[in-house]
Amino acid sequence: MQSIGSLPDLDSLNREALKALIVSQQDELRAKDEQLQWRDQEIEHLKLLLAQLKRMQFGRKSEKLARQIEQLELKLESLQTERGGSRAC
Repeated sequence: MQSIGSLPDLDSLNREALKALIVSQQDELRAKDEQLQWRDQEIEHLKLLLAQLKRMQFGRKSEKLARQIEQLELKLESLQTERGGSRAC
């Protein structure tokens, strides 16, 4: 994706070149939006899994279950951190 500073001189582009540039920008925005939607869905899925595992853990202590919870929490934290950084763009 071109940054605003690297856009060509719009006044020098003909009609077809302007259309192509707009379509290209729209495609890139659509792809980024799809990535963000996937990440948001993954975050919600991980939250549900964590809640389920924590309920399963209640009453019985399992090292394996505790490790799974920890790994999911780390993955969730990583995705949320990425989401925060990419929303600022």
